[in-house]
Amino acid sequence: MAWSLSDVGLKWFEDTIDKLIQWFQEGLTEAYRAITSQVFGTPTPETNGAFVFGQPTNTPWVDIHGALVTGEIMLVALLLLVMCVQGRHTIRIFNMGSAYDARKTKRSAWTGAFLIVTWYWVAVLALYLVDGFTIALIPEVSAVTKVMTDLLGLTISNPLLALFLTGIGATAMWILQALFFLREILLYIFIYAMPIGIALAFGNLPVVSHIAKTACMKFVPLAIMPIPVALLFKGYELLFGNGSDSSLVPDSAFLSYLIAVTLPLLSIIIVWKLFKYAAPMTTKIIGATGKATVTAGAVVGAGAIAGPSAASAAAMWGPKAAAGYTVASRFRDSNNPSQSRATSSGGAGSQTTNDNTVMDAYGNSGVPDYRRAENDPGYY
Repeated sequence: MAWSLSDVGLKWFEDTIDKLIQWFQEGLTEAYRAITSQVFGTPTPETNGAFVFGQPTNTPWVDIHGALVTGEIMLVALLLLVMCVQGRHTIRIFNMGSAYDARKTKRSAWTGAFLIVTWYWVAVLALYLVDGFTIALIPEVSAVTKVMTDLLGLTISNPLLALFLTGIGATAMWILQALFFLREILLYIFIYAMPIGIALAFGNLPVVSHIAKTACMKFVPLAIMPIPVALLFKGYELLFGNGSDSSLVPDSAFLSYLIAVTLPLLSIIIVWKLFKYAAPMTTKIIGATGKATVTAGAVVGAGAIAGPSAASAAAMWGPKAAAGYTVASRFRDSNNPSQSRATSSGGAGSQTTNDNTVMDAYGNSGVPDYRRAENDPGYY
């Protein structure tokens, strides 16, 4: 049997697609099996005493407890609060404030001092509550992941569709795990540095207090991030917990595959929204990188299809503008092919519409076509 070069290339392409599908499917399946309730858990200190008031024994809570409870962070935060209050009084001396603002600063300073002293226990108690609600709401993760892996075992006849779905699902699962890992790191940083933010927020300094208060509020979405994901897993267990015996599991391999892929995808959408509010700088960098990649691809594609003008539109206004410009250009070219050939064959000797001239009343050329005839001296 003779093999042509095209047959060899087609076989190589099919093997490549099958291998990529296998890699993505194995990654998604392993990620499902690696998901436990601990992945969505919230870090809490292990104490040798009653509840949260004992001395923690696990890292890094030992160092955090030492810094926040009669430690250097607490002392620096209290000193910073006093300095902010005195700065507010100094502003009042120069008639840049009011007596009401001075009284408000005094009351808020006492509230800030109380929060600075008790912040460690307030934060740990909040984390314990979030962890408790997550454990109460999240279903048996192994049962949900088993159903999802069984659905991934089905075969889709279209290899490109299978590659697309498995690629999205595996990428979403990896990003989900990475975001929860970053959440844990940011939680430690927020808890450690929050007393300084509280001091600036309750110092009632113009601009500075507003920025510090906004930064302190980012702790809330980071802390409650596992709860909506637990509710999502609970809903999937309710709908598809019985596996193939569930009436909601479709017979189509494509729809079954779609169910297994949408669980990490919806989870990452929820987490991304909360993460975007909590850490806008991180999400802004990731989003800008993705947007730059898409814009670069749009510039190249638009330039190849509709010429330099479309590429310039893509670079200035983004992919949507480039797509509209390209479609309009194609539509104009299809309706007026002669003008399209004239425009495309331009160059150094080409002329634009404004370069065209008309004859005046004496037969001389050089009168622009936008000149009205009644304004031509040759007619008078």
